[in-house]
Amino acid sequence: MDIYEREYVAAVINYFWGPNLTKAHSVNESAALIAYEALEKANICSDNMDLVPRPAFGIPSPKYAIKQLAKIGKRIISGDTAIYNVCKSAVGLGYKSAIQIALMGG
Repeated sequence: MDIYEREYVAAVINYFWGPNLTKAHSVNESAALIAYEALEKANICSDNMDLVPRPAFGIPSPKYAIKQLAKIGKRIISGDTAIYNVCKSAVGLGYKSAIQIALMGG
């Protein structure tokens, strides 16, 4: 890995597990693989969240259902790739120990 790749991988790691967890010089291939897997799972989670209609009070009317589905369809068509915070948090917790061990050279 060159220094620029290490910088970018460190940015992903710090995005998931908090600022200043790592610096570029500490990034290794094991940590990169864990960060990649975490990012992949967070994206899958976010894609699934895009398909969940927002809650309605009582029984939703056809107009409300159509409006919600249209919003979901718009996000899908626009290629919205944002990661939901709930997905980021869940994935981050699931991989926290693994990334810490990998950054220590394990």
